[in-house]
Amino acid sequence: TFILHFDRKVYQKFYVDMDFESLEIVQSNGSTCHYFRDKQAVYVESYMNRFAVLPDADPADFHLLDFENGWSRSGVNDYVFDEKLPHRFDAYQALSPYYQRVDQTIYFGFTREVIDADVASFEVLYGDRVKNVAKDKSQVYFREQVVEEADAATFHFLENCFTGGYYRERDHTYYAKDKTYAYYIDTIVPLFKRIKTKDLEGFRFEIRDDLGYGLDEKYAYLFGKRRALE
Repeated sequence: TFILHFDRKVYQKFYVDMDFESLEIVQSNGSTCHYFRDKQAVYVESYMNRFAVLPDADPADFHLLDFENGWSRSGVNDYVFDEKLPHRFDAYQALSPYYQRVDQTIYFGFTREVIDADVASFEVLYGDRVKNVAKDKSQVYFREQVVEEADAATFHFLENCFTGGYYRERDHTYYAKDKTYAYYIDTIVPLFKRIKTKDLEGFRFEIRDDLGYGLDEKYAYLFGKRRALE
């Protein structure tokens, strides 16, 4: 007995633990996300995770809450794709699609705690566009990590990234700066790159031929890479 996906045998290392007689598909989109269960476990494979057993999920009461976003529930446990959450969904206050708050704790992606974040001053910057860059009164955060070199008081995105019109990758590439450095940020890669410009005050963002550039007096920065101005 085996499982085929596009004429290819899959999940073979899990066969020894699967009960094929009771195995069934809970839901699948046929390509990038699949939920299965048998009489003893629940399984998931998606664009967010490799094939995995959902920890502590009971097949008898497991059900999907939001298939597209990977939200599911079993008993007292809630899940996002293959991750069991430390809290129930209704305990989270959404700050952006990626940041959440529970009491005096900030989470990224429901499970990763943003260590030592100041809840009172915590804000997601351009939460409707950037979604995973934030700061509080003392630190800047990329996802759940502190950007050690960034100055929270002066850190800001360059406004033209949002108001200057269309450019390729405008949904995930941006430029920012603070009192000391400029930065190139790619929220998908992910990348938060410091740019050591000698013209910080004049550092700006422009769109040229549908591409977004950081510019200073001598250089253009495309995807954060420096090239001499022509």
